[in-house]
Amino acid sequence: MHLLYYDEVKYDPPNQKSFWLGGICIDHVLVKDIEEQVNRISLEAFGSPYLSKNTEFHGFEVCRGKGNFKRSEFGKRLEILEKLLKVIARSDVKRIYVRIIPENIVASRGPPEEIAFMYLIENADRLFKENDSYGMLFGDYDEPIIGVSVNSLSRFRKHGTAWAGSRTIENIIDTVHFAKSHHSRMIQLADIYIYCLQFNHQKNESSWRKAVNDVIESSGILKSTKSRVWPTQAHWFR
Repeated sequence: MHLLYYDEVKYDPPNQKSFWLGGICIDHVLVKDIEEQVNRISLEAFGSPYLSKNTEFHGFEVCRGKGNFKRSEFGKRLEILEKLLKVIARSDVKRIYVRIIPENIVASRGPPEEIAFMYLIENADRLFKENDSYGMLFGDYDEPIIGVSVNSLSRFRKHGTAWAGSRTIENIIDTVHFAKSHHSRMIQLADIYIYCLQFNHQKNESSWRKAVNDVIESSGILKSTKSRVWPTQAHWFR
């Protein structure tokens, strides 16, 4: 059984011109080991290995010195980020993401988050099949999208995905499960992964951003197992 934990970076022009959705996929037997790794990093960063809002890792906060890392020195934050990305870059952790570029959609066939979710489902199902496994999905608890995601997955499992290149969904079981990020180390890793992908994509030569990008680029997380960027150029729907 494989478990896919995912999170998003919202479309927010002009600062964020894409919608990003993605995360990490692992065999269920690895969860305990990976949790213990992140708990050890939590003990170093916060003085406690236990789950709470005060020991929560967010990509935005680690990279920018906000929230739980507001009083943390830049060098220390980079060390913590490097250790978290090392977990995400493990050879037995599969990485998957979807990036939707709304400005290239001339006539929209749906909001970017719904398009991204459909492509995530297609890629997740393909990944599970390639590993001769079934899988379940776990997302960050975000009230507005929960019902939509549950309904969409139910429809995809029954009728396949939409549009001309539709795919049958056979290896995803049950429904989409949601957890608050401070309740799950795995959701936190998904958050860090997708945040760092979009951070690296926004090329900026300021010294602090370059230092963060050096850590991201050397970590190995930029090599994904499955990905979809769409549309790569202006696309007109009739």
